[in-house]
Amino acid sequence: MKEYIWFLIYVAVKRYNAPTIYWNGYEMTTILLINPPRIRPDMAVLRDEICFQDVRYIPFPLRIAQLAAVLRQRFPNADISLLDANALNLNYNMLEDSIPEADVVIFQSAAGIIKEDCTVASIVKKINPATKTVLIETVISPIFAERFLADFPAVDIVVQGQPEVVVPNIIENLSDLSKAKGITYRTKTGCAHTGTAPFIQDMDALPFMAYDMLPMEKYSIGVLDTPMHEKIIPGIRMRTTRDCPYGCPFCIIGSHPHRGYDRKWKAMSPKRVVDEIEFAIREWGIWGFFFWDETYTYDMDRARAISEEIIKRRLRLEWRCLTRLDKVDKSLLELMSRSGCRQIEYGLESGDPEHRKQLHKNFPDSVAIDAVCQTRKAGIKVNVDMIIGMPWENRHSLRKTLELAKKLNADNIHLTMAFPYPATKFFELVKEENLLEIDDIYDLMIKQRVRIGAKAFVRTRHLSSKELEEGWKRVRSGINKYYMIRKLVCEPASFFPLFSSCRNPGEVFHVLGNGARRVARTLFPGE
Repeated sequence: MKEYIWFLIYVAVKRYNAPTIYWNGYEMTTILLINPPRIRPDMAVLRDEICFQDVRYIPFPLRIAQLAAVLRQRFPNADISLLDANALNLNYNMLEDSIPEADVVIFQSAAGIIKEDCTVASIVKKINPATKTVLIETVISPIFAERFLADFPAVDIVVQGQPEVVVPNIIENLSDLSKAKGITYRTKTGCAHTGTAPFIQDMDALPFMAYDMLPMEKYSIGVLDTPMHEKIIPGIRMRTTRDCPYGCPFCIIGSHPHRGYDRKWKAMSPKRVVDEIEFAIREWGIWGFFFWDETYTYDMDRARAISEEIIKRRLRLEWRCLTRLDKVDKSLLELMSRSGCRQIEYGLESGDPEHRKQLHKNFPDSVAIDAVCQTRKAGIKVNVDMIIGMPWENRHSLRKTLELAKKLNADNIHLTMAFPYPATKFFELVKEENLLEIDDIYDLMIKQRVRIGAKAFVRTRHLSSKELEEGWKRVRSGINKYYMIRKLVCEPASFFPLFSSCRNPGEVFHVLGNGARRVARTLFPGE
């Protein structure tokens, strides 16, 4: 906890001996960025753009790490600090002791955990009611900004755009927030919205993330090493592109300008990407990278150039990415593997080709099967994401999803229940066709965790919500049983990495016992 002790010393200095800085004619002391605490002390929280997840690894807070670097570049005389309570495993009492006096406190959150995360704003106001509190969250608050501010009186400003653009404008216009585009803010009489902010155009102009403000030795990523199991390695998430041109109906990207997306794909140059990778390796000893890009290989030539540059510089790393099955080929996959790629997460969504067209995945089953095969031949683990519950889902499409999942022979299949995020095409469609099973989606998303799980909040044109949930369970159980039996019988060696860290016979028997219980739960889920 040495980082926590040093931060407490920093807090004591700032609370009781804070120097005054003048910037653009107004007084500014400090800017503090916060990644809020965990919900469970034994599990870290991944706050991504869609929802939160409890995870075994400790996620690098790339959103505020990038923002901190932008603020430091834009305001070189300001006193900027970043506190990752999630990584340091600080509870809210410890966080209260750790927050210094500041003019502005910026904190991030995610759907399903917002109510808890807004405790940060309450603590800040308790310390100093004059501090401006700024929330960065993508799904709920940008769409329901006025209602949100009414429900959470400790929050002053909701970001409605890309944080790297919007937050510097807030800092520049603290004395007159009406000039800061891309926010809804609290006024004496209510709330005011300032219009749409511009978008980042030059990704290469972004500075390297603020690694020096964070406890870098804490962070890790998960990478598949055996079927349905991830190993944890030291590493960070990194975003090298913005937006996605496909506009899938269930996705928040491109659904509303207040979320900071415009469906115009933008990317860092290969040199800029590898420059930051090399910096992170050389200066911070990082060797695991998760490229947090919606479609990493959208420009396949760019993806090739990045791998070629990694190989040219002889950088040793392991990395994973997200992309589409129709945006890879044999030569690219082999090159990615040589440069350290160990896992790809593909979005397939449905086993029904006609339904995939409506999900903007317009390719036949053969393309998906071949891409998975070529990826595994290249030595890269494969996770395939599939979704159940779109308005056109029926029993036939559920069967086809299960059938295709079996044919893929992936290392892992991740099956989720579709959720109608507000302002997406999916939401508008189920609302128009009266397929929603809930009256108030805002209230649901404030109080409940969504996306992860099997609960259906819609019905389809052919299935009730109960039938959807039963269908999800059947498909998931069928996939898990098939893959467990196939891997045990046909690829038993794929489980050997589970024993790589065992130091004595006792640990071997412990792994065997856990494995036996896991096999039993998979093959006999109801017992």
